[in-house]
Amino acid sequence: MKSSLFYALAIMALLQSSCKPKYEEVLPKKGPVTEAVFASGSVEPRDAYIVTSLSDGFIIKSYISENDIVAEKQILFRLDNRQQNTQVNIAQTNVSYAKMNVSSSAPALQQIQVQIEAAKVKMQTDSVNMSRFERLYATKSVSRQELDNAIVNYKSSLSSYKALNESYKATADRAKQEFANSQSQLQNAQAGNQYYELAAISPGKVYQVYKKQGDLVRRGDKVAQIGNPDSMVIYLDIDEGSIGKIKEGQQVLVELNTDKNKTYEALIYKVYPHFNETSQSYKVEARFTTATNGIISGTQLQANIVTNKKAATILIPHMYVIQGNKVLVKKGDQIDTTSITTGIVSDDWIEVLTGISASDKIVKMK
Repeated sequence: MKSSLFYALAIMALLQSSCKPKYEEVLPKKGPVTEAVFASGSVEPRDAYIVTSLSDGFIIKSYISENDIVAEKQILFRLDNRQQNTQVNIAQTNVSYAKMNVSSSAPALQQIQVQIEAAKVKMQTDSVNMSRFERLYATKSVSRQELDNAIVNYKSSLSSYKALNESYKATADRAKQEFANSQSQLQNAQAGNQYYELAAISPGKVYQVYKKQGDLVRRGDKVAQIGNPDSMVIYLDIDEGSIGKIKEGQQVLVELNTDKNKTYEALIYKVYPHFNETSQSYKVEARFTTATNGIISGTQLQANIVTNKKAATILIPHMYVIQGNKVLVKKGDQIDTTSITTGIVSDDWIEVLTGISASDKIVKMK
């Protein structure tokens, strides 16, 4: 008898379990929702710049180290410039020679001047001779041929005199040009000398020193990083699909990789209008809303940029939405499929704009 009762109870329990619905149900809730864009990035000093070498050479003197505060135009490194000094000396010698050639006592000009004086005397003599032959011809004392010869001689000497004057002017002009060129070369050589002293462009703090005393640097090599000593900024990488949602002034919640138990608040300061092909992302700058002490330059971070907020809206869990933005709505004993229009999507919840009300019971198959 006991055995029969046990089997009857077991069968009833089995029937009851088989009749239980194979779905979960929930009512939409009304509440606030926040949309955020995830981004990764790093912290860098504000107004940071890289000191770059403009010349090749060995660092013979380094005047700075990390955490030093430097002033504008302060010399940071000195490179070996012996070869450049040689170029300056050669340029100075060329200027001296060129300056001599500009003077009226320059050998080349004096030589032409002597030729000009001789040509002038000959021209004057030929002029007098031509005039004499013209008078003699008028009295039939000389032949026409003799007069023509005198005229030809005068014209030839006049042409030589003019040519020598043009030669003098051209030689003087060329000497002036060579003098100007040599001065320009000297200025370039002297200007090149300044590239062997690497100076700070603006005041700031030394965050990184890439080269030390004795190192060989090439033109274009990074030597040091300098930035604002009192302020750090955040640089974020944003993917193409999200950049359209990012605007200046939006709130940013930041978690540093070095301190994941603390959240810092920042605001979007600038959206750079350039796509980085290497990182396949856009660059965005954010700034902390409060002073941050002790954060190290280059610290990696994760951030959520708040792009939208609503105080009260209809929300349903992600898992209750099926493909095509549809949900299963239970009405009495019936379950119907209903299309919805969604809005903000957060980590766990989806905003429903149209399709269901807060009193509709939605279900999810187990």
